[in-house]
Amino acid sequence: MQEVALESAISSIRIRFGSQALTRAAELPPPRPWPSATPLDRLTGIGGIPQGRLSLFTGSGTCGKLTLALALLARATHEFAHALVIDGGGFDPKMLLPFSPELGALTVVSAPAPEVAGEAATTLARAGAGFVLLMCEVPEHWLGPLESGANRSGTVVVDVVDAPDRALAHASSFSVAFSRTDWIWERGQLVGLRTSARCVKNRVAPPLGETELEVRYPLGLRRPGDYLPGITHVSPHAEELLRRESAAV
Repeated sequence: MQEVALESAISSIRIRFGSQALTRAAELPPPRPWPSATPLDRLTGIGGIPQGRLSLFTGSGTCGKLTLALALLARATHEFAHALVIDGGGFDPKMLLPFSPELGALTVVSAPAPEVAGEAATTLARAGAGFVLLMCEVPEHWLGPLESGANRSGTVVVDVVDAPDRALAHASSFSVAFSRTDWIWERGQLVGLRTSARCVKNRVAPPLGETELEVRYPLGLRRPGDYLPGITHVSPHAEELLRRESAAV
């Protein structure tokens, strides 16, 4: 009886306000992917970072999440007219130079307080910014408007945090937890790290487990244009071979 009444109510709303007034979740189109040219594209299940959704990079210590986020930001400066950083303090545009960004498309918003960060991120997402990198906390009451604004404009929103609170974790559509597994040394010099990237939440496609990434840092005094940090997928088999070779030396 209740089901009949519900269907009748849905039909009346569609007759009065149009067929698009109500849409069943199963009929909603999947979010558009933004190809990031990193192994994360495979983890999302749609071939890229979801547009119009909030993605989280989490993990404690030196685990590679910030390096990966900076690589995405640098790529976004070449593909969007406006790529933005919401900075709670500590961001230096020089951090991007090894990734060869287009600095003319980058805007850094100083956010001395979480309230400022939330309002700025929401306003910019509603205005149609192509890419927004959050490097600070966002108050809970701004998460809903931020997600809604990004969904309407198609903004790619990435938040880098050590450990998200419950509200932020709930608001995210795609979340990856990073955990460093090893350092990479060559000729006595630290050149990068290996990290495990595990998909802990995915609203845009079936969860696809985890992958191993190799993150390479810039070396020596080379100019940024001469060396680009690498972020590549490392298969477990290849990693085992590397360990055997190093043990044999």
